Amino acid sequence: MEKITPRRFAIIQITSADQITPKMKTSLVELLADSVAHNYSVGFMNDSTPQDYEEFWQQEFSKTKSSNGIFLAVEGEQVLGSVIVTRESRANGKHRGEFRKLLVHSLAQKIGIGSALERAATEYARSIGLSLLFLDSATNFLVEGVYEQWGWKMSGEIPQYAKNPDGELVSTWFFYKLLNTEK
Repeated sequence: MEKITPRRFAIIQITSADQITPKMKTSLVELLADSVAHNYSVGFMNDSTPQDYEEFWQQEFSKTKSSNGIFLAVEGEQVLGSVIVTRESRANGKHRGEFRKLLVHSLAQKIGIGSALERAATEYARSIGLSLLFLDSATNFLVEGVYEQWGWKMSGEIPQYAKNPDGELVSTWFFYKLLNTEK
């Protein structure tokens, strides 16, 4: 993939696995592989396989009818980034959702894709009646100011919470964002 420019991407919501073309499926696998190759703590290790990544995406797309809002940044059928909002299913937490897998391919970073994905996910959360989003992150450049720029509040850090793909134990920071459900 060549370096992406700002005018060449769009944000789409995936509401069914049927929307995912074979090329999109391949680039989703590449998106996770790229994150692991850059040692980002995204739930996979260096020995994770393309099949592991594909199974992850299949599981996520199977939940689009019930609990997941999935947004992709795309150029044609090439996936450049992703974010998932998962609504809490327990009765006492249906007002909240988890903001997950904000990923942007290394060749598409610093052109606004992450910000566009965050806005789409936040608007989606509001539209389904959520009043709170939360996330955890071990990615330093996001933790060091980016989430706050987007209106997130840091609530704390847990040391040695997760492992980077290379096996190093790292701290994870937790953030929340209160959503004004009134327009």
